[in-house]
Amino acid sequence: MSDTSILRIRDLSVTFPGDAGVVHAVDGVDLDVRRGECLGVVGESGSGKTVTFLATLGLLAPPAHVAASCLSWQGTDLRGLSQAAWRALRGRDIALTMQDALTALNPALTVGTQIIEVLAAHGDLPSTAARRTRAAELLRLVGIADPVRQLGAYPHELSGGMRQRVMIAVALACGPKLLIADEPTTALDVTVQAQVLELLDSLRAELELSLVLITHNLGVVGAHCNRIAVMYAGQVVEIGPTARVIDRPAHPYTAALLDCLPRLDRLDVTLRPIQGSIPNLTHLPPGCRFAARCTSRVAACDLPQSMRNVGVDHAARCQLARVA
Repeated sequence: MSDTSILRIRDLSVTFPGDAGVVHAVDGVDLDVRRGECLGVVGESGSGKTVTFLATLGLLAPPAHVAASCLSWQGTDLRGLSQAAWRALRGRDIALTMQDALTALNPALTVGTQIIEVLAAHGDLPSTAARRTRAAELLRLVGIADPVRQLGAYPHELSGGMRQRVMIAVALACGPKLLIADEPTTALDVTVQAQVLELLDSLRAELELSLVLITHNLGVVGAHCNRIAVMYAGQVVEIGPTARVIDRPAHPYTAALLDCLPRLDRLDVTLRPIQGSIPNLTHLPPGCRFAARCTSRVAACDLPQSMRNVGVDHAARCQLARVA
């Protein structure tokens, strides 16, 4: 493993039994998260982004079936950890913020209570008073004004942006080394989205965090991430440095996502939506999973596809991918 990698995922697969057959939600995913970086994980709904990291953190219960050749956190094998070991790891070393803070936060408990619960479970502060002081410091850290008063607020009394900040404060309570932010701008207006993303940028620099940003918006990761991993139908189809992937996409799906984005420097270009839909995850094709929607399809696309190196630290799962 690279000296800079803190989380290593190899050949991760996740399946769920269903009435129509076995759902292959994640299939052969390889990912590394490096120390201090922001990795953007992009793809449409159903691509396996969230399930990948829920599985990595041991948060999927049966009947989900998780298999991997390697799941490693700073050299520690995560496969087969006991519940006590998971409890010690999650929250303290790796934290997760879920989509939609209004439903993720407990509506019956105040903001302060929810932060203090995390500090009591994973922190080393000896008293309730010390935990309350730390909870107020965390709210101040994430940019909430009058944090002492806001400790007594309930989630429904806060705006969407403030609830998202509270979620981030809860996640950061015990000083994790890695924060996984799952769609942190869901249901927020554009201005508040920008504020939350800028907050994550500043926290990553100030606290020396590694950050995984899970989103469907390629424009978001283009502005905030060091590297991008593009997922489609349970597989990583392209991964590489942000600037290179955006400037020279090597997979047709990545290029199609970019064609869907409006650009201020190309106002004369017509946006082109991606035709078709993601394949049925119970009956996946043997070859490229994007082939049915791809305008560059060739006969070889019907064969199984592996990742191909197309540049420095840049790879794509495409028959037509070439070194640029």
